[in-house]
Amino acid sequence: MNDAHILYYTRPSRRWTDALPLGNGSLGAMVYGGTDEEKLSLNLDTLWSGKPHYIENPKAAAAFEQVRRQIFEPGQIPAVTEKVEAQMQGYDSESYMPLGDLTLRDPVAPPHSVKDYSRTLDLRTAIQTISYTRDGETYSEEWFTPFRENVLIGRIRCSGPIDLQIGLNCAMEHSVHCADGFLILDGQCPSGMAEARERFLENGDDPHEQGMLFRTALSVRNTDGSVLYEGATALVRHCTELTVALAAEDSFNGFDKNPVTDGKPYKDVVLQRIEDALDVPYDNLREAHIADYGALYDRVDLRLDSSARENVPTNQRINEFGRGVYDPALYVLLFNYGRYLAISASRPGSQAMNLQGIWNHRLHAPWAANYTVNINTEMNYWPMLVCNLTELCEPLVAMVRDLSVAGKRVAKEYYNAEGFCCHHNSDLWRMCVPATGSASWSFWYNGAGWLSRHVFEQYEYTLDKEFLRKTAYPILEGCAKFYLSILTEDPDGFLVCAPSTSPENEFVLGDKEYPVSQTTTMTMAICREVLENTAKCCDILGVGKKLRARIDEALPRLLPFRCGEDGRLLEWYGEQVEDDPHHRHVSHLYALHPANLISVEKTPELSEACRKTLETRGDDGTGWSLGWKINFWARLRDGNRALQLLNTQLRYVDEENVRYTRGGGTYANLFDAHPPFQIDGNFGAVSGIAEMLLQSLDGKVYLLPALPDAWRDGSVRGLRAKGGLTVSMAWNCGKLRSVTLEGDNPAVTVRYGEKEKTIAVCGSVTLDDRLEIK
Repeated sequence: MNDAHILYYTRPSRRWTDALPLGNGSLGAMVYGGTDEEKLSLNLDTLWSGKPHYIENPKAAAAFEQVRRQIFEPGQIPAVTEKVEAQMQGYDSESYMPLGDLTLRDPVAPPHSVKDYSRTLDLRTAIQTISYTRDGETYSEEWFTPFRENVLIGRIRCSGPIDLQIGLNCAMEHSVHCADGFLILDGQCPSGMAEARERFLENGDDPHEQGMLFRTALSVRNTDGSVLYEGATALVRHCTELTVALAAEDSFNGFDKNPVTDGKPYKDVVLQRIEDALDVPYDNLREAHIADYGALYDRVDLRLDSSARENVPTNQRINEFGRGVYDPALYVLLFNYGRYLAISASRPGSQAMNLQGIWNHRLHAPWAANYTVNINTEMNYWPMLVCNLTELCEPLVAMVRDLSVAGKRVAKEYYNAEGFCCHHNSDLWRMCVPATGSASWSFWYNGAGWLSRHVFEQYEYTLDKEFLRKTAYPILEGCAKFYLSILTEDPDGFLVCAPSTSPENEFVLGDKEYPVSQTTTMTMAICREVLENTAKCCDILGVGKKLRARIDEALPRLLPFRCGEDGRLLEWYGEQVEDDPHHRHVSHLYALHPANLISVEKTPELSEACRKTLETRGDDGTGWSLGWKINFWARLRDGNRALQLLNTQLRYVDEENVRYTRGGGTYANLFDAHPPFQIDGNFGAVSGIAEMLLQSLDGKVYLLPALPDAWRDGSVRGLRAKGGLTVSMAWNCGKLRSVTLEGDNPAVTVRYGEKEKTIAVCGSVTLDDRLEIK
């Protein structure tokens, strides 16, 4: 085994956060590895409650115009907050639904004698293996989800004949039957989410008002014994080797199409996928899967000191790490696991990853497992470009393109604005309206602006002008027009987006808490970045002269970043009393990361203000909050502090209760614990590790900018930098020894410590620690 590429356990899963994930972007499974009953919790990326819908809010635009004027009047924050919450809200998102469970049960009742149990997930092959001896017979299982075939494949072998009862079940409305050598589950999602997410709406008789239809099916190929499809079960008798193929599909046909009356065909597709997969010899299918997956996973290789703990179960490693056992390979395992999750949950043609990636076993998922675009959705994709996984961004880009269509109506109806916008939440149906509830989350209109930074950054990494022209620029143009439409003068003559909120946070006035301010630092940072990126697009493509002129007029007048009396970066328009000084969101540091409006090099005073802000916020937080702080400290060039946060994120969490403020960490299966599970923390950690090793900012490539003292020796191959570059490095005793740059760029500025050099890269160039060409 390998302590940086394999998750290893010596017992079956006791709960969902012990199980291990598989996925191909669309189809997901959590494998429990049971000995008396094997269970796999299944998911399908397009399986959501509800259908396309829109509820008009005719009062919104007038209310916004009123509060935009009113917010600058003394003492009006309470009245503005009340009006925003009463007249500028929409409805809540729909929910991501669990597909159901696959079970394989031994009809012989326990107890059984089980020994030599092993359960592994090999991140290099994306294959799970379970092996053990039971009552003197040896058992083995392999499970994987090949992307091209879009199926779940399992092979079970035993040294003696076994009997199995194979079943499918689901928490939603469904029926199970057998037909023509298939076990088939047909089901239907709820027609919608009821008010306040307390329950689901039932399906009535009108197909226009019904929820999505879906099918899950499986078939078994056996080398000996027999398989009988009977009733709602597939019965395997006296078999020593069998292969199970499972597929699933639903009637989703686009965010703007009714999934029942205008749904796509899906039933026969499922059966054909299974037949096609089973027609391929198992070993061929397995080898093709490894090649396809490995082509992505093998692009990057990070190495730190070996821990020589490959025979220590992963859950034990996490526990002992928290008690001070030195285990540098655990950082690499977490890094590799995040890349594995990305490849497993986001592939071309799939949906963008939601709060839980694609894995959810709850009928009522926490926060509906939706797209929370005030950080969490964006965070899912932070590592993709730097980790050389640009293809995996396609689902996010497709989602933003959809939002640019759906969000036009919302921008006009709520703000009488050009362009498009998206608020705090979205879903499969591309909801862009405000959610219900406190203005601290509902009245936040910057989701599209934040998402647009990814599409521009994708151009910066790839230098793909066609992508910039056809995809990135139209999105940025729509975002820029929205912000230009809502900017207004404050009493000092600055242009601001007024009023605004800082995600999910509040300040104190008198004896009450309020979320709505004249504007906020995060809102202005996103606005500034959108306008600057759009201007760059105009220049690169030679388009949008009128829009460029509007941006040129607005940019110098935008409200600048400001600091309070204690030297910290202000979060609100004024210096307010904080309701929670240790709040999990640190949104006002958006300009430091993921943006680059504040940096150690170009704005040292503001950089120091960010440092003071982080010191006050503290090093605790939910899982994703810890992940963001790792990136902040890396941008501040403090690798030791970043590592300290990474250590905190690796603390073991053994329960799944919801915590809204602190106590984040890592479950036994290395899933990020908010708690409960949210996948964004996993990707925040991967991004943070990459930021410690490589940053590309302001046209420069920074080598080992935040290398912690503990990572004395190591190497990394295959990271990406902006400018179409691939970067590989080796270091020893904390010092860079060599770096290789690959690509085609006539002027690359490389910086290591105080050394800086501009070179031409055509093909491959290797530099030494002095940045001299070898």
